[in-house]
Amino acid sequence: MDRPASPSARLEPSGAPATQVAVAPGERRWALVLMLAITTCAFMDRAILNTVGQAIRDDLGLSDLQLGLLGGVAFSLLYGTLGIPIARLAERSDRITIISVSVGLWSAMTALCGLASTFTHLLIARVGVGIGEAGANAPVQSFLSDLFPPDRRGTVIGILGLSVPIGIVVGGIGGAWVAEHYGWRAAFLVVGLPGLLLAVLARTTLRDRRQKTIAADVPGIRSVVDTLVASRGFRHMIAGAIITNFIGQAVLAFGHPFFVRSFNLSYTEGALYFALVNSASVAGGYMVGGYVVDRFVRRDLRFYGWIPGVLMLLAAPFYIIGFLQTEFWPALILLAIPGVFSASYYAPVLAVTQNLVGSRMRATAISIVLLAFNLIGMLFGPVVAGALSDVYFRHMLPTKLSASACANASPDIETVCRIASAKGVAYALATMCLLFVWAGAHYLASTFYLRRDLRHMRTIKD
Repeated sequence: MDRPASPSARLEPSGAPATQVAVAPGERRWALVLMLAITTCAFMDRAILNTVGQAIRDDLGLSDLQLGLLGGVAFSLLYGTLGIPIARLAERSDRITIISVSVGLWSAMTALCGLASTFTHLLIARVGVGIGEAGANAPVQSFLSDLFPPDRRGTVIGILGLSVPIGIVVGGIGGAWVAEHYGWRAAFLVVGLPGLLLAVLARTTLRDRRQKTIAADVPGIRSVVDTLVASRGFRHMIAGAIITNFIGQAVLAFGHPFFVRSFNLSYTEGALYFALVNSASVAGGYMVGGYVVDRFVRRDLRFYGWIPGVLMLLAAPFYIIGFLQTEFWPALILLAIPGVFSASYYAPVLAVTQNLVGSRMRATAISIVLLAFNLIGMLFGPVVAGALSDVYFRHMLPTKLSASACANASPDIETVCRIASAKGVAYALATMCLLFVWAGAHYLASTFYLRRDLRHMRTIKD
């Protein structure tokens, strides 16, 4: 990963020389490792709610809709909308400073989630986590994209994507264990602490070598948007990514409750199996989308769309059949496979985004893409899944039994309610996964335009 880029690989989309920074191989590797740790910390802080969500629901008496709001609206509203102004600042300012402050803020707010005593308090704390994380993703990717040439950015994005499975394993299993033995509040406190150390490490060991500039020298948001939207291939890629992320956020929010409710598992057992289902397969998906796609696009740029397009069509049946299983082992096996398929979109979409724009536009372009993800995916994915789950739950109850009667019910009624709740979340997730077919169609449609839109990359050589 540390071989120098060839001159032909150092062209910006405009044809001007790129601002790829000359750094020592060791410094480049350390930057990638530390940024992977930071993005992993972000995902741990983001995913801890999914892990201990069932415990919070039981303790605070929440509905699935409220649980979906905590995982969706509370986090993504400011996470998405603040991303663009912070990215604009990152185009002309020290990105390491921005990243360090952001890590410290979201880690502190995660710890404060453990002090919440009501739904409203927890909602406010989750908004704070979203504010902090708004300043990390785009500056991180913009910083690393200046260290690596265009034909290796997909691999770098794929490596950063490993933060998802690592966060699931470390934060998911560890957070569930802490929640089961010490309570869900302690889990938030424990998960929030590592980010404070990472903030200090980033600030003291990394340098942003890109020259600072004034705002007037940075292309405007309109210019960035026009560059992206002018690409028909990008429009199809981002549409597919929005749909994929919409489904993915729903699965992340309710995958753990699915295992707990459907197979009568403890919180720790549910987190363990959910982590096993996601970690290895999702890691494979990010590497397929990053490392493998980078190798294939050297032959034909249309592989940016071909690979995720075909894999989305394969993901749908595995997920749907898996969520409809009533036996534990068939469900676990079926759901362990399609993460390789569904996670393959991430690196190609962001690699196409980065390769369409110049260095002073990348943080803004990435933030726009992430805003599109979050406005639809994080904002509505968990909420829609939660609402569907509540609808299916009520439909599964006997005619004379209302949902409100399940609270403090007799053992017999409690069993009926538990079965209805398990079927509700299973049917909701299966319904959401039908949309993978729609996403796959968009990725495949992008291949009609990507060679033309990325023609400046045809000079890239091995």
